[in-house]
Amino acid sequence: MPSIDKDIFDGTVIQPELEAECGFAPTRTQLALVAKATDGFVVVHGSDADRETFDDSDISSIFVTFADVVSQYPNADTSTLRTAVMAALSGLWTPCSTVSTCPFDEEVTAPARLIFHVHVPGWGFEPARIKFKSVFPEGEFCGLDWLILNGASCAPYSFKIDTRCETAGSYEFALFIQASQDAGNQATRVIIDPKIELTPP
Repeated sequence: MPSIDKDIFDGTVIQPELEAECGFAPTRTQLALVAKATDGFVVVHGSDADRETFDDSDISSIFVTFADVVSQYPNADTSTLRTAVMAALSGLWTPCSTVSTCPFDEEVTAPARLIFHVHVPGWGFEPARIKFKSVFPEGEFCGLDWLILNGASCAPYSFKIDTRCETAGSYEFALFIQASQDAGNQATRVIIDPKIELTPP
């Protein structure tokens, strides 16, 4: 039996093609915000669709509001926390109300900058951040980097990647998270397996 390529599961090894420069300007910014409730994950999605294009100030406001709500509901279940978060963010973005099989799934319908942000104590994205398991056309996904807000890096909690949204399809990927406990003295790798559905405009 052949051995498994350990680099596939190594959160320090980045897929080099994802770091390539993008030859296009995204027309939309989509955010996926992750928190943890008492009974599971809460992942909320929103974008600047039908709004002014998000700038650093807009994204910072969304992050701060999200963090404030999570801290106000430390013992909430997923339903309660989701309701509170969506209410607080309603005026700051265009919410995505699509129900998918995996809460981390993304639906993209325009050239977009995708931002992933995790707000869970002791958790952060590993250097790999994201790896695609599905073959994708050259240049379809690019510009992988830690999110920069107001000149400062948001590593390891927030990163961005761009998509041209030119080739329709379902592209499976993995998110690499380092989860720690015991004040950071113990850590493990968590790999989450969602997909991105591209529907070109």
